[in-house]
Order: sequence, then structure tokens, then C-alpha cells
Amino acid sequence: MGEMHYDVIVVGGGPAGSATAYYLACHGIHVVVMERRAFPRDKVCGDGVAPRAVRDLYQMGLREKIEGNFNKFTGFRFAGAGKRVLESQIPPTPGYPNHGYIIKRRELDTILLEHAREAGAEIWEECLAESPLIENGEVVGVEAKRGNEKIEVTSNMVVGADGAHSAMGRATGLLINNDEHIAVAMRQYFEGVEGIGDLLEIYPEKITSPVSGWIFPVSKTVANVGVWAMRYHLKKYKINLRKSFKMFTEDSTYASVKLKNAHPVSQLEGEILRTGLGGSKIECPGMILVGDAASMVNPVNGEGITYALESGKMAAEHIIGSMKMGGKIHHDPEENSFREKLLKEYGSYFKKGTKSMKWGNKPAFIGLFLAYLARKPEQQEEFIRALMHLRN
Repeated sequence: MGEMHYDVIVVGGGPAGSATAYYLACHGIHVVVMERRAFPRDKVCGDGVAPRAVRDLYQMGLREKIEGNFNKFTGFRFAGAGKRVLESQIPPTPGYPNHGYIIKRRELDTILLEHAREAGAEIWEECLAESPLIENGEVVGVEAKRGNEKIEVTSNMVVGADGAHSAMGRATGLLINNDEHIAVAMRQYFEGVEGIGDLLEIYPEKITSPVSGWIFPVSKTVANVGVWAMRYHLKKYKINLRKSFKMFTEDSTYASVKLKNAHPVSQLEGEILRTGLGGSKIECPGMILVGDAASMVNPVNGEGITYALESGKMAAEHIIGSMKMGGKIHHDPEENSFREKLLKEYGSYFKKGTKSMKWGNKPAFIGLFLAYLARKPEQQEEFIRALMHLRN
């Protein structure tokens, strides 16, 4: 096979990689996506597509493919931190829909990857990007295995969208293993869950604290059930997350009631999350990271799809801007920092979220807070907006 060269190589075909490729292709950029697995494929996730992410999907022209085809949620149910059970609708907010969806990643990621393909991006499935090509301290392409063949593909820019364990990030020393910015989550699908509807159910149950649980309605009887916690909490209290999941589903005050007649229909699987922009350096000459690889998960609610889509769009804009300035795509953090752009957009929000998780994730505090919100409808609306980042 002869020499292969692209304007941009995107490593990873999840939401961040697909969004990056879609926006680049829409601007005529010659882009290839290297995805190590064949689609459709599963991904450990809560499957909640928040209102902000819904806005992003609609802006990408995916409204017809999403609307009416997946279970919609319109609010939240919080229980387990005290006697108060709080149910709250997503408040009207200018510029954002007042609903979200529960979409299994097997389906959502396929929709997004195909959308990038339709826009003109080249998609290589079952192509393992093994390491970046580096010349004189700059990333100039990717070494990959496509089928049984080892290949080298050069590019003007590489975008690492290959998740929390990013091979591109590891090889270039961009990943930061800071426990304040690493969470661990486990999830399993259950059939026969009682009393689920159009609310995302969040359970800071006392029995599992500081581990928090969720029940997200995939359909009228099937739910995505999971638990998550920051890694520093798991280490400090010597918590086994698998045992916490068992306590949550079988012995908790509120959640176990809904699950007593349910049965699992999938394996229990786990994943790490890089949160709040603190688990990644994000960039080096010739390469930028996006999505989970860039530590773009919301540190309070664990939601990452929004920030995968938005960091992908910002990456495309950054690359196009770099091309306009010099004619050739080039990335040097000292000249034009992508990390600084992400920090300007999300840094303040993520910093507050990281602090709130560290100091406020206690059942006594959460219980009092939920009781307060139950008496203050206006503050309840502001809390939901803050939780879902429904602000510009």
C-alpha cells in the first residue's frame, strides 16, 4: 500500500471523534476516522443524553433520527440521602430543550459515526491506532493496524478521541492520573424495573455513600442501573464498587424497592471517567485530545456526551482556524492553545463542580439540601439548570 496522507486523522469513533470528523468534513477537510471496533458496538455509559447534548445533536441535523425514536426524559428524581424524595422537571431555559433522551451508546454512537460518514469523512472500522508518529517532537501521523496489515498514515493534525485510556494520550504523556479527576462507574441493564417513567432517577443512598447510584429508564420496563464514585473516595474508604452495586440494587432504602422483581439482562461492566479537565494535558505539537481523553466529563453528574460533542466541534473550529492562519494545518500549544480554549469555555464550571463533589458529597448535606429545594421551587429550577449546565 502506498503512502497515505490526510489533513486530519481522528483516532476513535465515539461522540467526540464523530463530531470532530463531521464538522471537519462539512468544511471540506480531508479527514479519516480510525475506529478499533466494528460498529455497532457497546460502550459502558449511563446512556443519558442531557438537554445540552440534545441541543448539540439537533444543531448537527440529527433531530429526525433522534426525536420519537428513543425514550425521552423530562426531569429528575432524587432519593436516598434523607426522608425527602424530590421530583423536579427540567425548567424552560432559552436556547435549550426541556428534555433529554436515554439512548444506548450502541445506537447513539452508530448514528453519529454514520452522520460523519455522510458528511464526507472517511471511516476505517476495525483499525487499531497503536501509536502516534513523532518527528522532531511533533506528532505527524499514526501507526496503525488495519486488518492484518501494519500501516503508517501521515497527517497535518491528529485528534485523539480514543477515550479515558487514550493510547494517543499515553504515548505522548498527556494523561494525568490525578484521583481528584478520575471517577469509576459500573452499570448493568435490568428488565422488569417497577415504576419507571420519564425521570432520570439519582440515588445518593446512605448505605452506599459516597457512592451514588442511578436508574435511567431505557423503556417502560428496562433501565440502565449503575453506581459511580470518585477514585479518591474509593481509596480513602477502601470501597469495592462491585459490592456497592450489590448493596445499591439489593439493600438500599429506595432503589432496591424498584428493582426487587427485576432481573439483569446484561453483564455488570465498569469504566473510568476523566473529569473536570484535570485528567489530561490535552495537547502537544501536532495533536489535540477531545472528549474523555481530554478529561471532559462533568465532575458533578458524570455526564460526558455533551462535552464530547462540544469539544469535537471546538476541535474542528480550532483546526480550521489554524489552517486559515497559516494555510497549512499546524498545532503548537505555545502559539495557539486548544487547552486554553477549553478552560475558557468550561474551566470555571468544572472547577466549582470538582470542589462540590469533594466537599459536599455527604448524605447529611445532600438530605438538607434536597429538603431546602423542595420548599423553594425557583431555587429548584436553578439547581437543575446548574446540574445540567444549562447556561451559556
